[in-house]
Amino acid sequence: MSREPAQLAGLDDYIENPARIEEGVEPTHVPSVSYESTASARDAAARLTEPETRWASSKYFRLLNGDWSFAWAEKPSDLPDRLGGDIEWDEISVPGVWQLSGYDRPIYRNIALTWEQIPEVESMPEPPRVPETFNPVGTYQRNIEVPAEWDGDRHTFLHFEGVKSAFFVWVDGEYVGYDQGSMTPSEFDLTEILDPGESHTLTVQVFRFSDGSYLETQDMVRFSGIFRSVYVYSKPSVFLRDYDVQTELHPSGDATLTVDAEVVGGDTDGWRVIGRMFDGETELATAEATLGAEEGDASIRTTVPSPTPWSAEQPALYDLVLEIRNPDGSVVEVVPDRVGFREFTIEDGQVLINGDPITVRGINRHEHDPETGRTVSFERVREELTLLKQHNVNAIRTAHYPNDLAVYELADELGFYVIDEANIETHFNMNFVNERPAFETSFLRRFEQMVDHHKNFASIFAWSTSNEAGQGVPHEKMASYAREGDPTRFVYHQGSGDAPYEEFHESMTGTAPFADISGPRYAVPHTLAQHSAVEDRPLIMGEYGHALCNSLGLQDAFWDLVNAIDGLQGGFIWEWTNQTLAGHVVSDAAPGEWWFDDDPFLLDGTAFSDLTLQPELRQVKKTHQPFAFDDVALAEGVFTVSNYYSSTNLSAYETTWELTVDGEQIQSGVLELDVVPGQTRGVTVPFDLSEIPSDRECHLTFRVRLSEETDWAPAGHEIGFDQFSIPVPPTETTEFAADGAQVSPGEQIALEETDDVIVLSGDRFRYRFDTGRGRFDELQFDGETVASDGPVFGAFRAPIANEGHMDSDTEWGYDNEGEWRSLGLHALSQVATDHIVERDDESGVRITCSTELRPPERDALFEVDFAYEVSRDGTVDASVDARPTPALTEELSTWLPRLGIELELSSSMTDVEWFGRGPHETYPDRKTGCEVGRYEGRIDDQFVPYRLPSDNGNKTDVRWASTTGSQTGLTIAGETPLNVRFDTYENLADAKRIQELVPAERTTMFVDIAVAGVGGTPVKPLREHRISAEPVSVSFTIRPHEAEADPASIVRGSDR
Repeated sequence: MSREPAQLAGLDDYIENPARIEEGVEPTHVPSVSYESTASARDAAARLTEPETRWASSKYFRLLNGDWSFAWAEKPSDLPDRLGGDIEWDEISVPGVWQLSGYDRPIYRNIALTWEQIPEVESMPEPPRVPETFNPVGTYQRNIEVPAEWDGDRHTFLHFEGVKSAFFVWVDGEYVGYDQGSMTPSEFDLTEILDPGESHTLTVQVFRFSDGSYLETQDMVRFSGIFRSVYVYSKPSVFLRDYDVQTELHPSGDATLTVDAEVVGGDTDGWRVIGRMFDGETELATAEATLGAEEGDASIRTTVPSPTPWSAEQPALYDLVLEIRNPDGSVVEVVPDRVGFREFTIEDGQVLINGDPITVRGINRHEHDPETGRTVSFERVREELTLLKQHNVNAIRTAHYPNDLAVYELADELGFYVIDEANIETHFNMNFVNERPAFETSFLRRFEQMVDHHKNFASIFAWSTSNEAGQGVPHEKMASYAREGDPTRFVYHQGSGDAPYEEFHESMTGTAPFADISGPRYAVPHTLAQHSAVEDRPLIMGEYGHALCNSLGLQDAFWDLVNAIDGLQGGFIWEWTNQTLAGHVVSDAAPGEWWFDDDPFLLDGTAFSDLTLQPELRQVKKTHQPFAFDDVALAEGVFTVSNYYSSTNLSAYETTWELTVDGEQIQSGVLELDVVPGQTRGVTVPFDLSEIPSDRECHLTFRVRLSEETDWAPAGHEIGFDQFSIPVPPTETTEFAADGAQVSPGEQIALEETDDVIVLSGDRFRYRFDTGRGRFDELQFDGETVASDGPVFGAFRAPIANEGHMDSDTEWGYDNEGEWRSLGLHALSQVATDHIVERDDESGVRITCSTELRPPERDALFEVDFAYEVSRDGTVDASVDARPTPALTEELSTWLPRLGIELELSSSMTDVEWFGRGPHETYPDRKTGCEVGRYEGRIDDQFVPYRLPSDNGNKTDVRWASTTGSQTGLTIAGETPLNVRFDTYENLADAKRIQELVPAERTTMFVDIAVAGVGGTPVKPLREHRISAEPVSVSFTIRPHEAEADPASIVRGSDR
């Protein structure tokens, strides 16, 4: 190795040699920083605080984050011969990724090696080689000066939390060492190099690609650089290098704390390790062990009286202080930590915590920030985990690599169960390690470093050997390492294409003989039930609910199974947030662009990358809620409530009920629940229906809220709800006030009829009906146009990502869009074949019209009969009967996207109010997360900006919907609940990217009899949420009115 950080001699022996993956690196250990006293250590133990911020209070710690000098080269051969005065240094922020600092480019890949399809790569190398013509190098440099008080008989260490992919370190031009592995720390001993009190030059050279890159083909944006914190710290001559904390709970309620400590640095004869356990200011227990002359290990063991056990439901942590004392009793080092007393076990095919079965309401989480890439601030991590807790997520899989320390600390403090996953994925070839045993050492080291660094976090319950990297001898060795070193946790495996369950579903993999827990991936609900029937191990889905754009339509089906089957203990949704980048637009791309080929899979989040929540997360919150009310006798108010918590009585929360009539609350109360985990008990609600008219719609809603503030939500935060439609008994009561003013029916309708147009005029309205196209082409009220075209029957929607935008040669997407377009569903023209006009002087005018819906140069796909009864006050009672023709029924092999009518609204219509599910977007298979109620908002605000434009903003179970402008409004009400949505763009169905959308001059309102479910990726909607090509009928009312009129009164007829 060259002694200079420039063109390196023998570079290929490092970055292309899987047998040389580190040099000069210290053994991995748990995070620890020294303090000079127990008091100073305890003062620094602030909760919910960034680790580096706490450590900064130690005089033996110096953070090196900030501005560094930086130089970039496209490939190693572009490096200067020497880093002399001719180098052009810029500044770069550390931690950070250079691709978002003006150098190089991010590259997103799902499966492929990062350098595939990059134009600068002239030839594809064979493993372990990396590209010669494109392997960017970042050279970092800064001055460091450690305090003079670190002089003497002390050790100084340089610590990198994360550097990707491989890097070399020099101090004052003297070579220190080399490491790779990216997602676990690297530490170097600088004791013999640094002179405390003197300034030194630290140089770090980072290579984008190394042989380790073959093990890092995760589905993510591929970044490079020093992306996590860097610091130096000092230890005394004899110091605590590592320690292992274990807890054991006893039936008495007491617990045993064991700490196995490794003390190094010289003669330890007579030295002592003392452990002190605190609960706030109260010292609960103390224990110590004396070291021998040549013994570096010591074990201390003590009983802690009645600690509160740690769990995700009650994340109780206690302060542990470890003191190292020399033979004369002086304290030479103090290391603080936090301990959660818990025991994970497996009994009868279930994972238990502290003897209670857990339910994994989990999500897969990448470390991603749209502004800073792989560098994620503590503040953002806390915001993310807070949002997850607020939406009933209690588990995280660190997909697919060890995370920043802040994630584990906050998981301990806020309460999450964590599966910690090794930084290994070879999705491009899942038999890679078996074919190339030279990589085995690198495989094992990545897993071992993760375990050794994170072994003391209470939240981790399983170690995952890899993701999509097959299985083989290296995985079995990982499992053995974990079991021998940490028998308190389990082994998990997320392979792909290697499991013995293809009979259920070809993607249903994610298990291995050496795994303690079976982890199906992308199962179909009914096959998941079959799997659970033959699996003796606990079953926790590693990936399911692929949330690509407008998706996640099977949550109810999955969680009905989870709540019913003991051994099926939940799973991890794919995934938490999108992986888009600020300022980096995704569009149609040529090879070499950062998003080329795989870009839809950037968009799998339940939240946008800026943490704006997507509608799917509302459904996650609902299906994850740890309780359920069920009806026994609705009219009598008799229900049951089931508690799905592991250890929390529902009495810990505030439970209320409220009775609404047509969306307005009229009664409410509080329920005192005493329901232990796993129990179902009866409850009776004392509502009174006697004064409610039988023509009103009544709902009972239960709400469970936090009764006290927590670290993740204020008191009153709603954990969940259940809602029931209550039948109203017949009554003669009619005293509910009519909100709108009574109006006269109006004069008789004036009728003008020509060959092409029928004009109907009343006191305040004027309607034009186009007899050739079989639709109204204008609806006027009080001289203002409220609608200009419709109703028109339709069966097409802008395809969601699962239906289009995908590769039809794979199972990841259904390509329904291709069939729909080939049939011509997107280009139907409504043509009238006959019409009849009838006049009734008492009631008004009736228009019946027969139509055909034809695609260009094709036979008709639908025959549709419309009937409109126009009353003297302008109300239009409409009925639609649609019949698919053989041209459709004999050609359709999938299902229809929707069936319903479209109405073009006046540009003056800006607001909407509706009585149905809301306020968020819902679809037939993703709607239970929203209540039936009365909601209002801007029409524009109903748009959901999925990055792949698609159908969005749908509202299900709509009784009526009303649009208004400044002067007038239009209300539509169905005899049965409908779907309603709005389209404010001209090209929603054709745009490939969100930035291509063109605003429309007028809004189209869709009122649908049926809408297909969104399903999942790759799992299709359940059959009950697919639309068959069969006859349908629907009746609805259209009523223009003043803008200030109350729609509910209009619908009830009190304003007619």
